[in-house]
Amino acid sequence: MRLFLLLFTAGLCLSHCTNQPEGIAIPAPVAEPARSYADLKAAINSDREAFGQSYSSATDREELWNQLKDYWVHTLGNDLYQQWNGTPWDFNGTTRVPQEGAIACGYFVTGLLLDMGYRLDRVKLSTCASLTMMKALTPGQRVLNASYLSYSDFCMKIRNGGKGIFIVGLDYHTGFLVNDGTDTWFLHSNYINRQGVIKEKMAASAALQASRTRFVVSLTNDTAFLLRWMKN
Repeated sequence: MRLFLLLFTAGLCLSHCTNQPEGIAIPAPVAEPARSYADLKAAINSDREAFGQSYSSATDREELWNQLKDYWVHTLGNDLYQQWNGTPWDFNGTTRVPQEGAIACGYFVTGLLLDMGYRLDRVKLSTCASLTMMKALTPGQRVLNASYLSYSDFCMKIRNGGKGIFIVGLDYHTGFLVNDGTDTWFLHSNYINRQGVIKEKMAASAALQASRTRFVVSLTNDTAFLLRWMKN
């Protein structure tokens, strides 16, 4: 029994992903990227620095927070998704280049944050439990435990939470929840049938529905997180 528990715990720390339910998820419509991956990352870095300068002189910081939220939703939820869409999933996938190699779910989350210009310890945060990763990224935020909610109520809570980017931690999986103000999406490297990177509607996500636990933190409602991003 002791050996079993050690192996089980090690498995959780090696990756957030595992095979469980079946079915092919239906992705959101996606256009061809308007620019190269390298050009997009360079533009994001330039935008990040510009936001930092605006913050220093802003007289209406509430408006700036709203602009940052819109920027993260569009850039991570659309522009970076266009680059990474369809990149295959693998339990041991660690690629840093979309469409080359494969990507596990934890490495996908940290990889997109790096693409956004947020500095982090990728290996450490990609291989620990997703709840540990979430607390490290948003240490001052109380993690929402939505495990007690029915699935429909969980989806409604994220929808009613307003536009933004969230991280969700599941039994053995993790990814981004994207509320674009019109609909809510699950952006993740889908382990089911090894489908890979996909943005699918929350309400239809087999990976989300299969999990008994659902922990959530908001990135775009966390001013301390956004300040660290701007000051990187």
